[in-house]
Amino acid sequence: MKKSMIGLIRRQDWHYTAARDWRDGLLLGNGNIGALAYAPSHLEWVLNKVDIFDPTVENGLMEKMTPHAEFLRRVGAMNPKNTLFLNALEDAPLSRRPGIRNTISAAVLRLRFWQGIGWAAPPAPLVSQHLSLYDGVLEESMDAHLFHPKIKMFIPRDTGLFCLRISESAAPSREHIFELVRPANEILPEPVWKIGESTVCFHQQLPGGKSSYAVAARFVPRNGGTVGAEQHLCNASERLQSGDVDFFLAIRSSYESADPAGDALRETERAAAEGFDSLEEKHQKWWHAYWDNAYADFGSGNGKIQQYFTFGLYELASSFGKAPMPGLNGLSYGPLNEQTPGVSYQGYTHDQNAQIPAMPFFPLNRVQFVRTLADTYLNCRKNLRRHTRRLFNCEGIFLPLTMNQLGQEYPGRSYRYTLNGSAYTGMILSMAWRYSHDPVLLQEKIYPLLREFVMFYTGIMKKGEDGVYHLDWSVPPEIFTLTRDESSTLAMLKVCLETLTETAVILRRDRKRLSLWQDILAHYPQIGKTPSGAFWCGPDVPADHYFYGGHLLYPFFPAGICGDRGAAAKTLALIRAEAVERSFADRHGQWHLNHEWSMFLYTAAQIRLGDREEGQRGIERFLELFAKENGLFSHDPILIADPMETEANAELNAGRLRNSRRWCDGEILDAANPEVPHPACATSNPDAKRLAPAVLEGSSSFLFLAAETLLQSHGGVISLFPCVPQGFTGSFERFLAEGAFEVSAAMKKGKVTRVKIRSLHGGVFQLLWPGASKRLKKELAANEVFEYKPTVK
Repeated sequence: MKKSMIGLIRRQDWHYTAARDWRDGLLLGNGNIGALAYAPSHLEWVLNKVDIFDPTVENGLMEKMTPHAEFLRRVGAMNPKNTLFLNALEDAPLSRRPGIRNTISAAVLRLRFWQGIGWAAPPAPLVSQHLSLYDGVLEESMDAHLFHPKIKMFIPRDTGLFCLRISESAAPSREHIFELVRPANEILPEPVWKIGESTVCFHQQLPGGKSSYAVAARFVPRNGGTVGAEQHLCNASERLQSGDVDFFLAIRSSYESADPAGDALRETERAAAEGFDSLEEKHQKWWHAYWDNAYADFGSGNGKIQQYFTFGLYELASSFGKAPMPGLNGLSYGPLNEQTPGVSYQGYTHDQNAQIPAMPFFPLNRVQFVRTLADTYLNCRKNLRRHTRRLFNCEGIFLPLTMNQLGQEYPGRSYRYTLNGSAYTGMILSMAWRYSHDPVLLQEKIYPLLREFVMFYTGIMKKGEDGVYHLDWSVPPEIFTLTRDESSTLAMLKVCLETLTETAVILRRDRKRLSLWQDILAHYPQIGKTPSGAFWCGPDVPADHYFYGGHLLYPFFPAGICGDRGAAAKTLALIRAEAVERSFADRHGQWHLNHEWSMFLYTAAQIRLGDREEGQRGIERFLELFAKENGLFSHDPILIADPMETEANAELNAGRLRNSRRWCDGEILDAANPEVPHPACATSNPDAKRLAPAVLEGSSSFLFLAAETLLQSHGGVISLFPCVPQGFTGSFERFLAEGAFEVSAAMKKGKVTRVKIRSLHGGVFQLLWPGASKRLKKELAANEVFEYKPTVK
């Protein structure tokens, strides 16, 4: 990587006054375990692991779920057709616990530098944090009178380790108190503790009694430091220590180990033997290699975009590494209760929340992370196949709307007939192939899983008397009225079929099935539209039905099967006027959408249309509404604004939302109160964003949006700087375009000054200059490079 780019990355380091709550802590992670570092007054870390979760589902749920044939029989006589009857039909046994499980954090680590309370309580020191994104290392400094300890920490790649070093040479006799805590959780039994001379370990059974995990810690004194005796507390272990020390903590689960406690202790032993310095050197080497890939300079005046773009790339690597992939919150979650609210969900929601995090893998040349996504499903394919066979009586894999890491469906009831999950995930796999053209990835991961998804849909599609294949009844995302040929599923399934027919020929597989896939593509149903020509949910959803606008855009983005720019523009206009997630809790004359995924799809469509002004405004608003101070993003918008202004704005705009009907039950939405069914998102509390938990899809949404302004490659054309501001100066290096072309380019004052394109596997590209109408067409052999430096006047 160029020194200038390394310098640019280093300038994005996160300098932070430590948060008092885990919700705004700084993230460390390696795609297996993650830590959130914060400081209520002492130092504290929440530690999470991708395969530590509640594996239970509601008792008897599988047996109570209505098979597809029975479902179709019941809805056949209904008018209007809806899924609300499933709420009563599939009501699981009463339980105090939510049907969709909350996250379980593995441990909390506390480090105190004082024992005193009451009259002896010291003033809280200032805790400063410096997170080096380039090195993947976090340093903390504590400062008060005669009090200046330093702490360094990192999470090495391909391990279950958290490594921490305390340095306090100015006060070698000062006592530190380490406290390892199993977080309070009413659904967990008591852990079993194992204490050694310089070690502590607990083994924790998970709900259901069939799985468990262990956390082990080891102290290695340095420079004359000491480690004292352990004191056992309720669900915690406390140990005194003084002077300099290296601390190694390991987490192991029963999904990866037959002896979690023993293996966790052995991992800390190996870490102690290798040493902190050696582990740090290897750790930094991995991160430096990671950054030696796609990166961008967004130029002066775009500092916040640059900062969050860099952090987003850091979070990708911190979150993806080992299957199963993280759930909704990534690795940025902690213990929740009535006093600590937030969006927390351990599993996968397949109408986009599980797929959006992977979308920047491809343009930003981190395709290797898609293996984690693929392995998540391949590891539980037997369960998924069995579930699909029982419900739909067909082959392949149906991905439920909501499920856990074992492939078990959560109670969805009226929600569960959103059937686009396999198509959406298949589209992500298709993107991996179209961008990378990696034959090994295709054979090992993409094709086997994509084939399973398509086989499910071919099992529920039938060729009608009109000669067209049609999908069975299902619900568009977020509504309960049924339709045939639901648009989001059709849009993404077409991408899957196109990829599968192409790659089956390359791999010389599935010759018998290939003819069916080709026939479906040749007789594919039309995407639904409104009478005015905007994209619509499906042909059986009344045109005055309420709708979530982001989902309407799927045919244009992300599936891209329909290049009808007029229809896309009409859909955006429909969303602005009538989408149910439109919020009026905003400043005078402004509005926004009430989820980061809605804002993402809306803004991405504007960028795909080449609307520079609205595209850039959308990115800036995305940051304003969803970006947190710690580099992460919230699920719902949080606008810091004067309620007097936002309430006046809501009153001015209330008349613009018409009476949309919930045709599934005849309910009329309250047009006089446009915030129904969503709560207000504006507040004058400046700490509100700090108190909002993060979701992984927010960071990935922003990464993808930022990358799309610099390079687009949909439709077989590579477009340079398609949606940057007028007079833009900046550059990008080694972005990946469809067809496996690595592209680097620079622009100065709105003029392209450099282009370099390398073909990874050989092929033909078409290149479109900013503002040009003609395309440059060029064929390159594998590893051949095309370079062009146009004359700039």
